[in-house]
Amino acid sequence: MDNLAVARALEDLADLQELSGVAVFKVRAFRGAARAIEGLSEALAELTREGKLKDVRGVGEGVARRISELFETGTIAEADELRAKLPPGLVDLMNLPGVGLKTAQQVWRERAITTVDELEAAARAGKLRDLPRFGQKREDKLIVAIEAWRKRSAAPKRRPMAEALLAAEAIVARMLDVPGVLACEFAGSLRRRAETVGDIDILVSAADGDHAAIIEAFTGAPDVVEVLGKGDTKTSIVLEGGMQADLRVVPHASWGAAMQYFTGSKDHNVAMRTLAVKKKLKVSEYGVFDAQGAKVAGEDEASVYAAIGLAWMPPELRENRGELQAAKDGTLPKLIELSDVRGDLHMHTTETDGKSTLEQMAEAALRAGRSYVAITDHSETLAFVRGLGKERLRAQRKRIHEVEEGLGGAIRIFAGLEADILADGTLDVEDALPELEWVVGSVHQHLKMTREEMTKRVVRAIESGKMDCLGHPTGRQIGWREPYEIDMEAVLKAMSRAGVAIELNSTPSRLDIDEHTARMARDAGVPVVLNSDAHSVRELSQLRYGIGIARRAWLSKEHVLNTRSAGDLQAWRAARLS
Repeated sequence: MDNLAVARALEDLADLQELSGVAVFKVRAFRGAARAIEGLSEALAELTREGKLKDVRGVGEGVARRISELFETGTIAEADELRAKLPPGLVDLMNLPGVGLKTAQQVWRERAITTVDELEAAARAGKLRDLPRFGQKREDKLIVAIEAWRKRSAAPKRRPMAEALLAAEAIVARMLDVPGVLACEFAGSLRRRAETVGDIDILVSAADGDHAAIIEAFTGAPDVVEVLGKGDTKTSIVLEGGMQADLRVVPHASWGAAMQYFTGSKDHNVAMRTLAVKKKLKVSEYGVFDAQGAKVAGEDEASVYAAIGLAWMPPELRENRGELQAAKDGTLPKLIELSDVRGDLHMHTTETDGKSTLEQMAEAALRAGRSYVAITDHSETLAFVRGLGKERLRAQRKRIHEVEEGLGGAIRIFAGLEADILADGTLDVEDALPELEWVVGSVHQHLKMTREEMTKRVVRAIESGKMDCLGHPTGRQIGWREPYEIDMEAVLKAMSRAGVAIELNSTPSRLDIDEHTARMARDAGVPVVLNSDAHSVRELSQLRYGIGIARRAWLSKEHVLNTRSAGDLQAWRAARLS
């Protein structure tokens, strides 16, 4: 159990306490501890073993006791007891997009509503609009949110890449410790770094013989809640949280062929096999075979591709979008790597809605290998996250310089801002922007504008000359919120004219822009900025998810602005402003 899982458990406990009417100071203590733990760089499990929990800022005796209980038993008894006393369905109602804890508590106490069905019926009947902070518009929004939630619930469940990747990496690490396992990797759409994943494909290479111990290790893990099928070389399980994982045990001599086959995509494999047939070869998960049935390749992926006259290609490219021809011609791109990224130009601190301090973010970024960062807290229009006005921005700039000096100049810290793009296309706190070193312009409010209105709004902000980068450009949140309507072709043309960069936001729920828009930006000559949008030190690692999307978009190092040095970045910005 990692720090994030503990923080979530404490947040869940705080939610249950608040719903149940527990004293406010107790609820705040658990919420504060959860925020502190999310921003903690040390492993909480290790601190617990060493008896150092109380040394963590924000963790008092009561919180420490529950954390220890969580590590020992996997649960918090108080949370289980509170949940049992609450009406069934109330917690699910609280987690419904557009509702939240306060509204769930309100409709429960004022209207005895405890389920999504009851809430929808009340909203359609106009029985909520007389409640404080409601009204007809709020009812209408709830109905739309519930309809969208029902559609998502009925659709096949796909999970964000990040969730699947963490689960797959844990399985692979566990399987590599099993006697008899020669190699283990995940394959499928996850290996291709698709933004969402239906299930996890795990391949294990093993010597011929009895694979019972390997199958047992896979099905008997603590996070397995159901075994769907169990065979000698193939088995399927359901993990905590509902994700399915499939294991295949393959002969070591066929490892490369199996990895190629099960990585896919289907279209890529079909095109590849068509080429093989023309050479009188047959390609399968067992290897490459000639017309007489003799095996000519299969131990590694490179040999499989070489047998049909192709160079090996990165998994992210295997979508039948021109990669086979490029592999044949020797024109495959050298894709960007995480190690190429030198700076992170979008992150938040405790000054607004972040969970880690400026110092913690800078130190963690330095440890992660970044040579520069931009601190881009929210602007003052977002009052609900304590957005920064001109005076607080000045104070933060002073603090940035102090932290930079305190770190001995080991990392360059740019004083920046995520400025809200207002409904009329102007930027929030515009008079403060010229004093800053990096400005991300983002849309956070008024998302229901028409395509023409939203495009005009964003283009005006781009053409203002006051922003360096357009943040999370479509506003989507995968699985929860559709992109707002916008003419991305017109936006990219405006960015090209104005010399403004476009963000590939690496937050797992955003991955915004997607691979298709990233490729459009590349073709339009618009530089991409790969950012974490981190709100805690742990979230700085989110860059690896964005890298996957950038690679799927065929981006190389030269297409991504923050692969440049801090000096070159400043020169780019100076040229744009001149």
